[in-house]
Amino acid sequence: MNPIRLSDLAFTLEAVIDDAFGQKPVWVIAETSDIKNYPDRGYCFLTLVERDTSGTSAGRETLAKLDACIWRRNYHTINDFENATGVAFARNIQLLLLVSVGFSPVYGLRLEILKIDPSYTLGNLERERQAVLDALVLNHPDLVWLEAGQYITANQLLPRPAVMQRIALIAAPGSDGWRDFRHELAQNPFGYDFVVDEYLTQVQGKGAEKAICDQLERIRTSNIAYDSVVIVRGGGSQLDFGSFDTYLMGQTVAGFSIPILAGIGHERNVSITDLLCHESVKTPTKAAAFLIEHNRQFEESCLLLRDRLVLVAREALQTAREQLDAETERLRFVMHNFFRDCHTDLTEKAVTIRHLDPSNVLRRGYALVLRNGHILTKSTGIQSGETLQIQMNDGSINVISKQSSVLSEH
Repeated sequence: MNPIRLSDLAFTLEAVIDDAFGQKPVWVIAETSDIKNYPDRGYCFLTLVERDTSGTSAGRETLAKLDACIWRRNYHTINDFENATGVAFARNIQLLLLVSVGFSPVYGLRLEILKIDPSYTLGNLERERQAVLDALVLNHPDLVWLEAGQYITANQLLPRPAVMQRIALIAAPGSDGWRDFRHELAQNPFGYDFVVDEYLTQVQGKGAEKAICDQLERIRTSNIAYDSVVIVRGGGSQLDFGSFDTYLMGQTVAGFSIPILAGIGHERNVSITDLLCHESVKTPTKAAAFLIEHNRQFEESCLLLRDRLVLVAREALQTAREQLDAETERLRFVMHNFFRDCHTDLTEKAVTIRHLDPSNVLRRGYALVLRNGHILTKSTGIQSGETLQIQMNDGSINVISKQSSVLSEH
């Protein structure tokens, strides 16, 4: 046996590794673990692992594990990654890393992370999300389907109430999202009243997916006629946002019987919940603003109808007034002609009556024969020797009748 000193072995390993990897950065795919980050000092220690992907998430075998670090000169790569992806640099993320391999006789083997490729992480997230969407379309075609490249859901097709006033709110108790939503509703400039029933629960982190779905089930079985369900979430990382990208959330939201409005506080990516809910906005504040604007549109349509009704009524009254004026003028004209004709007719009749007046007839040389004050129009019935009166224009005389019809003065 020819033992060697530990330092000789370490120096040999250092030389071998330096010869194989020195000044030759390599790209590796690994999952983060055991992160110890020191932002104030500008460096970070972590462990990179590879696990067997064939096992379950709870019991996957670790295939490899190496220590790694990010020194001050490359510490900006953490912020660059978070800004590009919206994903917090945290444990259990699979990353594509550019690393240099180094070996120290004192500190052992360690990888120095030089760069993190954000496109790999974004691609992974997108692939995982697309797999969930594909499974939903395949397994629940009555709830989710593709139409002209767009995902259509039963929840999206629900009729939207003309006024959204009775709201079921799912939010974390005391969170910024809860506070922003309630404040925006309460301070709306139109004075609208909203009835908000709170279904408070965690909305991010482990277990959030089931907690949210449980609250949705409570809302469904409450037998309360809600106009909308609003899900809001305040700040947080993209990893915290993961509960809204799951199969269970997608299925529950897509088939929910009340329109769901999502304002879950993200700016970059659109989650599965956003894609499948009735309406999606960026933030809790905008969710409240959406409800206010929706109700404002209804009020404006009512005001528009009121103004239109006033205008139509005014025009109808003006038309009726003009028609009444025309009919009044026509009636006045007809009545004028009628009275004129009546006056003419009466004048003619008056002339005729004047002509037929006995006094006027007597003036023309005619005479009236009277018996006992009654005018006789026939000779029949006159007895011989009967006294009659002859009325003429200038007076009357009495005569005695004879059978020969010759009258003699009395």
